[in-house]
Amino acid sequence: MVRGVAVLSIALLSLGACGQSPSSKSAVRLTAVADSTAPAIALFWEAFPGSSAFSVYRRPQGATTWGAALASLPGAALSWTDTAVSVGTPYEYKLVRSASGNGYGYVSSGIAVPPNEIRGKLVLLVESGVAALLTAELDQLVEDLWGDGWMVLRHDVGSSDPVTAVRALVQADHAAYPGQVKAVYVVGHVPVPYSGNTNPDGHNEHRGAWACDGYYGEMTSTWNDVTVNNMSGSFPHNHNVPGDGKFDHSDFPSSVELAVGRVDLSRLPAFALPEVELLRGYLHKAHAFKTRQFTVLPTAVINDDLQWVSNPLGSTGYKSSIPCVGPAAFTELVPSLAPFSDHFLVTDDLWSYHSSSGVQLVDSLGGTRFVGTANGLTTAELATNQHGAIFNMSFGSYYGDWDNTDNMLRAMIGGGNPLTHVWSGIPNWFFHPMAMGETIGACALRSMNNTNADYSLQNGGWQGQGMVRAHMGLMGDPSLRMRYVAPPSGLVATNTSWYASFTWSPSPDMVEGFYLYKVDSVNGQITRITPALVTDTFHVSTTQFFPGDRYMVRAMALTTSPRGSYYDLSLGALAIAQGTQVSDCLGIVGGTAIPGTVCDDVDPNTGNDLLDTLCICSGVPFDCEGVPGGSATIGSACDDGNQLTMNDAYDAACICVGIVDGISETAPSPLRVGPVPCSDVLDVSSDVVLRGTLSIRALNGSFVRDTVCNGKQVRIDVRALANGTYVLTYTPSDAERGERMARFTVQH
Repeated sequence: MVRGVAVLSIALLSLGACGQSPSSKSAVRLTAVADSTAPAIALFWEAFPGSSAFSVYRRPQGATTWGAALASLPGAALSWTDTAVSVGTPYEYKLVRSASGNGYGYVSSGIAVPPNEIRGKLVLLVESGVAALLTAELDQLVEDLWGDGWMVLRHDVGSSDPVTAVRALVQADHAAYPGQVKAVYVVGHVPVPYSGNTNPDGHNEHRGAWACDGYYGEMTSTWNDVTVNNMSGSFPHNHNVPGDGKFDHSDFPSSVELAVGRVDLSRLPAFALPEVELLRGYLHKAHAFKTRQFTVLPTAVINDDLQWVSNPLGSTGYKSSIPCVGPAAFTELVPSLAPFSDHFLVTDDLWSYHSSSGVQLVDSLGGTRFVGTANGLTTAELATNQHGAIFNMSFGSYYGDWDNTDNMLRAMIGGGNPLTHVWSGIPNWFFHPMAMGETIGACALRSMNNTNADYSLQNGGWQGQGMVRAHMGLMGDPSLRMRYVAPPSGLVATNTSWYASFTWSPSPDMVEGFYLYKVDSVNGQITRITPALVTDTFHVSTTQFFPGDRYMVRAMALTTSPRGSYYDLSLGALAIAQGTQVSDCLGIVGGTAIPGTVCDDVDPNTGNDLLDTLCICSGVPFDCEGVPGGSATIGSACDDGNQLTMNDAYDAACICVGIVDGISETAPSPLRVGPVPCSDVLDVSSDVVLRGTLSIRALNGSFVRDTVCNGKQVRIDVRALANGTYVLTYTPSDAERGERMARFTVQH
């Protein structure tokens, strides 16, 4: 039994309407509008009293440094347009407002950004006790992850396994696939790491080790358990002494490499359903969201009931929500008018942020439960919730330390719409890249590694404490994205003769077309087999058919919002190839000698030998330079290296020969030309007076230019001639004397 005793962690005060809160002051309400025609991206922001200047920064999405400002604007400015943008490039913008204390805003944008087809490898850690009871749901989860471009590495672990052993599994995968492992998804009560000697919520009785899932994402450092010796906290799970298995680090010892998300719905007695059924419900809900079987309007709500605190605890609500949904879809509630639950429990939103005083409940055994916020939400209210936001941020005392009974941070995702929840404020989280298709796990990773050099204000510990981040944890599926394209369905993979062929039912959404992929779950590979989008719902590939091979088809759509546009891929519809394999051209069932494969036609005069559709091996004749199918064919132009010939061409024996126009190749020429090569001028001289015309032709005989001459020396301007070899022909005015010629080379 739980006694209804609420312990308010901090006095509840009201800021009222006396002015801007610290959270609102530190956040610029920034949004973007992309123009694909110009192309251009325009930034817009709300006016703020006392603004003196704005600085605009831009970087490619994913970069970690900002560089110099692109623009410096006066304090009255409310917009700025970037015209130096490229279609297909994703950008991230930062706007710094100078006023009585700086404010910061971030937004991601782009125009027709290409899709992210292969997301990397994801380590799936499942608590073995629930794994056996959720076979169908976990199989669907794995299929959804593969269908979204994730290559899954699954490990089932015991709830009492050492955290070091669990991390070793992740580290082994990370080492086996360098640069490919990107995320860790924890399902069930997988052993919880603890670390630090900290109290991010500012309560001295709460100082000690907090839950630290980032341990499973940090791959390179040694985590120590030798120095912290603190048993002064009121809650035994926070006690941390040397050698107890809880680590010393209040901050990550080095950058976290992998995004980590957890769905742990154990020890939630406030809910009527047991843990396994709560997990089953979450997995069904997440699958439905990813396949667009349920959607919500792109709206966001904030309810900041800690406006009196000098820290910008709620700034993440403004900085993340407004760039994702736009200012028109953003609602700012007045905390003094009603508790946040009055909105949350009856409204379907995409994003929510709320803060309020933390609430504790003491159970009949004297244990303390961190059940939520006084003027916000509690675990008991969430136990019957049927609505709420998909992506949630909140702040209040105590429940950010989440590995305990009826904890509200975990309970948020146990029912209704919510799929993710973070304890945000100390420090802040940054989710604005999700507007352009990024995963929440990737945003969590950037937030966990963030310092003020990346995103501001990061916001350290309570009321000026040093920065600590080891307690940061994402509750929910780290692969989730903000929007999805409805997938195609009913994929059938069979064969047309030697080749894999496919049919499927289209996506119910308006899409650009479809991509087909071969899925090798044994070797962990996803390979696209269609070089271009398929606009029909059938396709015969050039991939050899093998029964049992696995394939998927994904729809691609141009996802457009005022923030920008990007090509997005649906989850894949997967199928196992079925059919009867035919013999190859050598009569071998399953053999690889099929049309289009390399063979040998036993003809020394051909190359690039391939089997054709009649299983005949044939090659392409070599040209005169030994290139199969090359352009150096009989009769084509060449250079015989003789400066006294022109119109050089390959003869029937593939010998390059030229002709002399009007004289024998061995006859001495009365013309002397130089320098060799020449660049600006060509000097022509003779022992006799040259009276007539000097003509320049290319080696193929085409006319270039001519000039009249009268003297023993003539200078010709060749600056306009392209680099190459030319033929100079002297035609005397006295026709009886005959033409003479010489070759020269131009090299600028």
